Amino acid sequence: MIYADHRPCAANDGSACEFISLGSFDDKSGLVGDVSVSQCKCCGLGISLPPLRDVGFLYADRESQDFQPDTKGLAHAIKDWFFRRQAAALIRQLGKPPASILDFGCGSGQFTRCLGDLVGPERVTGSDFHEDPPKNLRGRSYLSAAARENHPGAFEAIIAMHVLEHDDDSEALLEQIVSMVRRGGTVVIEVPNIQCVWAQILGRHWDAWYLPYHRTHFSRRALRAMMTQAGLTIVAERGACVPTMGRSLANLFGARNNLFFLLAGAALHPVQWLGEKISGEASAIRIIARRD
Repeated sequence: MIYADHRPCAANDGSACEFISLGSFDDKSGLVGDVSVSQCKCCGLGISLPPLRDVGFLYADRESQDFQPDTKGLAHAIKDWFFRRQAAALIRQLGKPPASILDFGCGSGQFTRCLGDLVGPERVTGSDFHEDPPKNLRGRSYLSAAARENHPGAFEAIIAMHVLEHDDDSEALLEQIVSMVRRGGTVVIEVPNIQCVWAQILGRHWDAWYLPYHRTHFSRRALRAMMTQAGLTIVAERGACVPTMGRSLANLFGARNNLFFLLAGAALHPVQWLGEKISGEASAIRIIARRD
């Protein structure tokens, strides 16, 4: 486990990061208590405190927003539309649909299913903590975390969309992710961008802080360095405008996210996109790499 006192800095020749506190945040789980974020003043990487050696208890009941337990009806349709657009954009970025894709940390499985609908369900496998697949992947290919151990190097491509930030030891998690793709295969990592303009404007209300579920907070520099150190050759780096306005507004008003905030976020998405375009700092960082 790598903590603040000896975490290597991506901007300082491997010396330890120099962390400063960003203050306290709301505990979205109600299971941890006092939570805070510290950020390295050199490379920009952030860490959530207190450290958690095992985060499994946060996801045991599939009630966190990562599994979208309340999404149904119109909300489900809106997210289906967005995930289909996101999946289509990813396929364009990859150039040619890989023959086999693992969606590592698939959460609700809604994006996984949309990706399978576009490239063929036989090409896409979802994977997460749990033994049984999420509702969106019933009847589709799925691997539990335990079952993954029997399939090293089995996939032509692996995607981990908003996964790497969910562990204190993100280096070890990245090693797990990379181990599932064959040599010469493609690895796609997407994480929230700690340097996003909306993180600066909205402060602790910005949705992507999401403590205590998000454990590591990435800058571009920190993510690049981590992926290179994992033996990956970076092929492309892109910004991704991930809808965050709805939940950020709910956070601002101290309310539970619901259809009203989803629709408000959709209405404000052009404003979000414009702010990210002007600032040059998108809400998420996507890096496409090759396993050497």
